[in-house]
Amino acid sequence: MRQLRALARHDASARLTELRGIPTLGLSAEHDRIAQPEYGRALAQAIPGASLEEFSVVSHGVTIFNAPQINAHLAQFFQSVEADQR
Repeated sequence: MRQLRALARHDASARLTELRGIPTLGLSAEHDRIAQPEYGRALAQAIPGASLEEFSVVSHGVTIFNAPQINAHLAQFFQSVEADQR
């Protein structure tokens, strides 16, 4: 609970534009009650050039319970970033 309270009080949104030019992929889960999808959307919109993948019918443990799907998205993203830098 202390971690959640600390997260609620900290706001670094004004600094997100500093990430311009850094390839950024956000991952969000439709039923995540902790990292709610609207937060992921807002974060991706605040980072210039960021993209967001939203996974449906999953919740907070998406990276664990859907690891193959998540890993495939990450691998595709990393490959596209690498190709863009060539």
